[in-house]
Amino acid sequence: MLKEKKKEGQTTWSIDMLKDFKEFLVYSRSPELHFIIKEGDYWITYTNMSEERYSSFVGELFGFEDVYCDLSSSGNLGEEYREYMGYIEISNGKSNEGVDVPMMKGFIKKDISFFESISKLAIESRMLNSDKLITLGIRVDVSGLKENTPTENILNMKLPIKSIQISNRISLYQGVV
Repeated sequence: MLKEKKKEGQTTWSIDMLKDFKEFLVYSRSPELHFIIKEGDYWITYTNMSEERYSSFVGELFGFEDVYCDLSSSGNLGEEYREYMGYIEISNGKSNEGVDVPMMKGFIKKDISFFESISKLAIESRMLNSDKLITLGIRVDVSGLKENTPTENILNMKLPIKSIQISNRISLYQGVV
């Protein structure tokens, strides 16, 4: 299980955070990252010749609440990710508010209905349970990560996404029955 190392105002991945994260990835039989989605951003740009859609979801990495997560669509992921849904990148970056944060950036293939599914689930969730959050279980391929990989080398590493499970508990009852 991941150790919680929550520090006030964490702005980068610390060596201890990277070490804990690496241990989780290396020693898990089938590593699955759990993201808690907190907000979404959508853009649609129209011209007389095209339509461009962009979706992004922001949240936290379970077990590392100081880690900012950003999942977005991407048009071209490169040949090495052709057999995968996309990839997750471990990095330092900026939140939507411009604050320096340790982050996980995920890039999902643009041609799958992933973001539409999350949007529909978010609408249903808010209508029925305004206090519930959507979680994503993202199973990653860690075959490129070895036990003897230096801890600092996992920063900026890209992990291919094997599968994604979207979940949310929806209750039709708001009180005790």
